[in-house]
Amino acid sequence: MNSKTLLLLIAACLIAVGLFKPSLPTLDNTDYAVGSVNVVKPSNKELLDECESVTKALKSGPSSRKVDGKRLASLYLDLATLVSLDGEDCIIKNTEEIRQANRLAGIMLKLDMKGKYENLAEAGTNLIKAAIGDDSVLLDDSLREKAVEGFNALAWACYMGSQ
Repeated sequence: MNSKTLLLLIAACLIAVGLFKPSLPTLDNTDYAVGSVNVVKPSNKELLDECESVTKALKSGPSSRKVDGKRLASLYLDLATLVSLDGEDCIIKNTEEIRQANRLAGIMLKLDMKGKYENLAEAGTNLIKAAIGDDSVLLDDSLREKAVEGFNALAWACYMGSQ
């Protein structure tokens, strides 16, 4: 078999793949598996009050809220884990980095929820502000714990909004 025949054979295979488009695994989030999300109701009264706004914003959205809420809950649980890392594994060092991580996470995962749920972004921001405040400060152990508590509360609220 000469090289021209081999090239034609490969080209024919590629054309066939292009025409029939088999379901190949992709890196986008369209097949995002929404598994069980383990969330805990916040014990902090102030955070619980802020959770109501998040839950209400999700419940007033489209029927896709069932999937979106669970995806957001999973995301916020992951952010809580990220913030909780300290010592040698420390990644998040101040409150501004928490806010940046929160903004970037949705973009990186291509959640595409901008404008889909009225007041959801504002409600989520208010919940995190209730947990860590609005100032840009270095995280100490206490503030790191409050941030983790805030993201766990946000995860709970999103999960409740998906119900």
